[in-house]
Order: sequence, then structure tokens, then C-alpha cells
Amino acid sequence: MKTLKQQLFRATWLGAIMLISIYTLVLSSAIMYTENRSSEQRLSIIAPHHFKQFATSEKTEIKVNPLLTLYKDYSSLPQKIQAAISEGWTGVQTFQFDDDSEFSVYAAAFDDQTHTYYAVEDVNPIEWSDADLLKVEVIFAGAGGLLFLLATYLIRVQAGRLAKPLQDLVHHISDKNKDDLDTDIVNEKSCAEIYHIETAVNHYRQRMKQMLHREQTFTRYVSHELRTPMMAIKGNVSVLQKRHGDNKQLKGINKALDNVNELIHTFLCLARESVLAPTPITLDNRWVEMLIAPLQSKCQANQVTLHWQLQEPFEINCEAILLQTLVYNLLDNAINCTFDGEVDLFVSQSGVVVVDSGIGLDEKPRGYEGFGVGLQIVEDICAKYHWQFSLQSNPEQGCRAEVTFV
Repeated sequence: MKTLKQQLFRATWLGAIMLISIYTLVLSSAIMYTENRSSEQRLSIIAPHHFKQFATSEKTEIKVNPLLTLYKDYSSLPQKIQAAISEGWTGVQTFQFDDDSEFSVYAAAFDDQTHTYYAVEDVNPIEWSDADLLKVEVIFAGAGGLLFLLATYLIRVQAGRLAKPLQDLVHHISDKNKDDLDTDIVNEKSCAEIYHIETAVNHYRQRMKQMLHREQTFTRYVSHELRTPMMAIKGNVSVLQKRHGDNKQLKGINKALDNVNELIHTFLCLARESVLAPTPITLDNRWVEMLIAPLQSKCQANQVTLHWQLQEPFEINCEAILLQTLVYNLLDNAINCTFDGEVDLFVSQSGVVVVDSGIGLDEKPRGYEGFGVGLQIVEDICAKYHWQFSLQSNPEQGCRAEVTFV
């Protein structure tokens, strides 16, 4: 990506080239126009004088000099001149023809406005020669080159001056510690526009600081205020199990407590930003079997056949609880949306795919409020590790959820 200075330099440099090109075209046109106007003005001055002498002559054509010829009527004009002007036309004008010849024509009425006399001058011999034009073009090309170099230098300097406040702001932000939100960004030499940008950035930094503080506070609340009573409840359940045996109700309470603890652990892992890289975990057949074991009862209740396939064992760097929660939530959502059907799980180094034959995305599963927070947690986990998550309906039936490890 190009810097602002480079973009400004490129834009103004192209503008300078366009201006110099226009300057060259205007110069060439000005030279041609000056030559033509000079010939026409000279002819307008000398032609009337010759017309007065020509009026007393009986000749219809007189060659005054090698360049100037006078004509008494329209029919005596050369054919290409007749083709260029109409009979009765008066005035002065220069015409250039296909054979590269060029003539200035002056026409005026004489003899009490009854006759029109014509003066035709060949201007080719008196125009600048190719050598003269080349000299002029070289001189102006050299001047244009010097102007271009000067313009390039000035443009580069000006582009640097315009981009410097933004570059200073970028360096100022880059030099700051990303975790330091207490110190405001201040650049005393900035212009008004940069000052407004700095003010906006500082405002958002303060808002981020407040949001992070609330998040850290919430994390502490979850860690202490929720986990502590949960552990107390679990301890009391253990005491009851020793006294009254391991009955169905106590098993249900224990299972619910384990689920809540795992959910709290998941939220904590999502909330905190770990400095150290997570320990690699191994995904093998045993890992998949342990993951789907708690879902077998729900599969039986919904008459769902769960198939799974692991391409090959592999390792992945992430929090174990987060990956387990991700795959579990995808399977749980698929089973909730499927009745008397199938759910397929595919796990490989490239990602996780869950395909079901359920109701798809257009309907809500019976007995459940929408699709729950499970998929939202999946999206948050994918965002944490920069994975890609997609959920779409199958063409025939059911839907397909896919997480791609990037």
C-alpha cells in the first residue's frame, strides 16, 4: 500500500505532465496562429494599395511579386482557391490544402462595390523553415524540461509537507504501547484537521479503556461471585451423595453444575487476552468420542443418528475448552434442529464441518428459543482465533455449519 506522500506526489506529478503537454500544444498552436495572423495583416495592408493600381489595368491577373498575385474576378482564381471560398466572399483568411500548400487570401469590393478583387499570397516560403521550428521546439522543450524538473522538486517537497502531519500521527500512535490507554495522543505541531483526528482517536481510546475496565470487572465477578457459590453447591451435592446414595436427581444436579462450570470457563477464556501461546492439543478418535458422549441421550430423544469422521490425528494451538465448546455447540445445534434424521461430523486439519438433515435455517426448532447463544459463542471463538465460520442451508434439506482453521 502506497503512503499518502507517494499518492500526493503521483497525483501532482501526473498533473504536471498534463500541464506541460497542454503547454506544448498551446505553444504549437500559438506559433501557427501567429504566422497566419502576420500574413493576413500584411496582406490587408498592401493589397488595397495594389488594387488601386490594378483597377486601371485591363488584365484580369497580375503577379506583383513571386509570392503575391492579384485577380480581378472570381473565375480567374485558381481552382483550389475557388473551392475554398464562395463567390462574393470578402475578408482575409489563410487556407491550408492537402498538398501542404498554404495561401492567404484577401478579397475586397472596388469600382463602387460592383467588382470584387482578390489578392492571393503564397505564405509557405515566408513561414518558418523546419530547421527554425526545430530550434524553437528544442528551446521550448529544454525550458519545459527545466520547468518539469522544478515542478517535480516542488511537488515532492509540498507532498512531504502535506503528508508530514499524518506521518507524525502514525509514528506517534505506532510508538505507543498498545496496552497503554491512559496517555492521550498529542502532537503540538499538527494542523486543524489532524487535531480533530487526534481528538477523535483519544475519545475512542477512552471509550475502549472504559469498556476494557467493565470487561475486566465482569470477568472478576464471574470468576469469584459465580464460581464460589457453584463450588459450594457442588460440595453439598457430594455430601448428599455420600449420605443418600448416587440417585438420579443428584446426578442431574451434578451434570448441570459441570455444564455451568464449563460455560463459565469458556466465557473466561474468551474474555481474557493471553500473553502466552496456548498449549497444543491433540485431536484424535478418543477426543471426538469424549466430546460426543454427552450428546448421545439427546440423539436418542430426537431419533438422530450421529456419524463422525476424523481424517487423521493432528495438533492445534488453542484453548482446549474453547475448541470443545465450539464443536459441541455446532453438534448440539444440529441435533436440536433435526428430528428422525442424521447429523454428520467431519474433522480435519483444515477445519470442522457439521451437516444435518433437519429443518434448515428458515424455521425454528420446536421447544427451543431460536438457535440459542451457542452459535454466538461459536462466532466469538472463531473471532478470537481468526477462524472463518459459515452457516448455510443445504439445497435439499438441513443446513451445513463449517469452521475453517486459518
